[in-house]
Amino acid sequence: MLYLVRPYLYRVTMLVQSPAESFSHEDVMTATNKADRVLLALLALSLVANVAVVGWLVRGGPGATAPTIAVGTKLDPITGVSKDGAPLTVSFEGDKPVVLYVFSPACVWCERNRTSIQSLVSAGTARFRFVGVSLAPNTNGGDDGFEFPVVFSDGRPLPFASTPLTLVVGRDGRVLQSWPGAYTGPAKRRIEEYFAVSLPALVTSRNGGR
Repeated sequence: MLYLVRPYLYRVTMLVQSPAESFSHEDVMTATNKADRVLLALLALSLVANVAVVGWLVRGGPGATAPTIAVGTKLDPITGVSKDGAPLTVSFEGDKPVVLYVFSPACVWCERNRTSIQSLVSAGTARFRFVGVSLAPNTNGGDDGFEFPVVFSDGRPLPFASTPLTLVVGRDGRVLQSWPGAYTGPAKRRIEEYFAVSLPALVTSRNGGR
């Protein structure tokens, strides 16, 4: 790429500096080096943009495969506030494993995943206890439309970095299963097998439109 664009940048650089004079070999090399530095800067910006896109996919895009919380991780009780603003702590003790569904109101893939998580809840409540974890404060005084209790951020850091994220947690607080991203592709198949349920396709809007 440098060799394709270098002649044009060289000509522009030389004309801007002094269009009327002749140039020595040293002048030519100086201008060429300047053009190379410009190209390298542009390539660096392109690399940063590509890394950002990959990060978006890992954090919630379909096909995200790198778990943000690994199986075997020990989680402490989740502390936040309820939909009414009262302090709320979610512990993992009880007769059922806990399914934590981590989401954020600003997460597009969480919104597209809404029908799928509701279907999972309907099929799995006899064997699992479902709890939502919102990484954002509760601004509307509701439960964000979910059919399970939700603990909202109270401003203190939570041990989750990506949304959506689905975790199955045992009574000892250890993560038994971890599925980052929306329910699609291989992740969807693994979730369906684990919960013995058939999940719908992702939706494109909150009202369930395809």
